[in-house]
Amino acid sequence: MTRHSNSRRHLIIATLALAFAQAGSALAADAKLAQPTDAKLIAAAKADGKVSFYGSSSVAALKSDADAFQAAYGIPTTFTQLTSGPLTARVDQEIRAGRINADVVITADRYSFYRWIADGQIAPLPADIKFPDRTDHIAQVQAVYQGVFYNKAQVAAADIPKTWNDLLNPKFQGKLVLGSPRISPAYSELYYALWKDPKYGEAFLQKLAAQKPRVVQNNALVAQLVNSGEAVVGFTGLPYDAINIQVANPGAPIEYAYLDIITLAPTFIGINAKSQNPNAAKLLVAYLLSPAGQVAHNGGGRASSLLGTLPSTLTAPDRKRVRTDITAEKVTPDYQAIIALFDKLYR
Repeated sequence: MTRHSNSRRHLIIATLALAFAQAGSALAADAKLAQPTDAKLIAAAKADGKVSFYGSSSVAALKSDADAFQAAYGIPTTFTQLTSGPLTARVDQEIRAGRINADVVITADRYSFYRWIADGQIAPLPADIKFPDRTDHIAQVQAVYQGVFYNKAQVAAADIPKTWNDLLNPKFQGKLVLGSPRISPAYSELYYALWKDPKYGEAFLQKLAAQKPRVVQNNALVAQLVNSGEAVVGFTGLPYDAINIQVANPGAPIEYAYLDIITLAPTFIGINAKSQNPNAAKLLVAYLLSPAGQVAHNGGGRASSLLGTLPSTLTAPDRKRVRTDITAEKVTPDYQAIIALFDKLYR
């Protein structure tokens, strides 16, 4: 069973890499993928003449969004990519100046979305948008689940981690790489989950420190070091870091695995209540929450979709293992404590 499971995981990674290389965002235009067809909304959106959005997702995802939407409806579409912190600062500054300049906002900063909603800055989502777990104002456009990278050329099939305790294998001593929680609160969610879990707790983190891991301040570097063989297992990391390496270097030995505790880094989408192009904004959001738009945003192995496994999106792990209760907002009050513990254990 283990051999079959590992082979299947390798096949998924390779298939996603091939799909990304061959199809890219063009998959979003596949006629089999549903997208909004409301003629009245489309006409009104075209009358608006353009649409813009801010996003904290990768440039690749946002460019795919803009290209696919413009190809589908002929509406000029522009975007500005910022990481969550700077994006929140810009939106807050624009609100103080009178209004958010972009028509649509995509960010992982759910807490700030709540503030903007309470302040009347984010419009309700159209009622006819049917999407899992959506609220009145926002929906989760992207789901990234956090697990571990491993180097299949360096880790025997029998040693591939299945639980976090498996990282304490003596064979891994001096061969682990960890992304620091200093990267951001979102990247510390996994450490928080392990720290607070009764099965693991601080005792596990102490044992992990005894493995003498290398600590880096860049999440993409975690994947690069595992792929090069300088480390054989690493976390925290995002699945698309492995996919990007596979695409650039077919046959690269990096693989990705979900263990017994998984955390989620979600990204949300909402409409500017003072949008200058309100119909185009509604259509863009409706599109990005449709199967076609979900492939545009999450395809190429970038992330998972709450709509399920769509072409070239990542297959989500068993939700029973996902700690959906652990969010960046929950971690934030203890963020400095996590950093202090990490610094004490891993220096």
